[in-house]
Amino acid sequence: MTPHQETLQLANSLPLWIFCVLTVGLVFFQTIVFILLGKKYAPYAGISNTEIKRSVKAGLISTVGPALSIFMVGLGLITQIGAPMTLSRLSVIGNATYEASAAEMAAAALGTSMNSADYSMVAFTCSVWVMNLGGICMILPSLLFLKPLSKITQAAGRKTGLGMVIGLSASLASFGYFSAEYSARSMANLTTVLSGFISMIALDFAAKKFKVNWLKEWALALSLLLSIAVVTVCFPGGA
Repeated sequence: MTPHQETLQLANSLPLWIFCVLTVGLVFFQTIVFILLGKKYAPYAGISNTEIKRSVKAGLISTVGPALSIFMVGLGLITQIGAPMTLSRLSVIGNATYEASAAEMAAAALGTSMNSADYSMVAFTCSVWVMNLGGICMILPSLLFLKPLSKITQAAGRKTGLGMVIGLSASLASFGYFSAEYSARSMANLTTVLSGFISMIALDFAAKKFKVNWLKEWALALSLLLSIAVVTVCFPGGA
């Protein structure tokens, strides 16, 4: 049995399943708490139960599209770091690209690769540490600075509408940066981004034009599927 096979045995063992399922359970618990808190304080903000249900429905639907890409990368991660850790990491952070690259960089630091036969338990442990430490760095800024930044944004928004401008600018800058970096790698990547961008605008326009609410809710998921379809047709060889 190779070191990689021994590592996968450990990675799919019962103790690891137990710890990872507990972590995923915490995510569900937080979701329930947030929904209950939303319902409790909604009347103070003039939000009706109908609007809450609509928001929850829209949130659930909007996760379908991104979840598809995470699921695809997750299938590859399962063969490298096991199903329990893949489930845990993608449930907590949800950034499949980061998890795969972080685990691979950790393995490379020890002179091996996740696909290599000499990917040992030591390398696996190193990969898990790097993924978790990186995840902590993503969460800590939100815990430390979300409340003060939220107060500043709300104060600015009440007076000048600056809060909305800051929020939109941050989102556009973030998505634009990652899209530009991804698009520059190949023509297939550029085609994927452009087709997703165009289809999202078209679907949003059609939803408003014909007043089809469900189309607006499913626009993100549909645009991702359409972009995948377009790049598959245009680059059947995966160029």
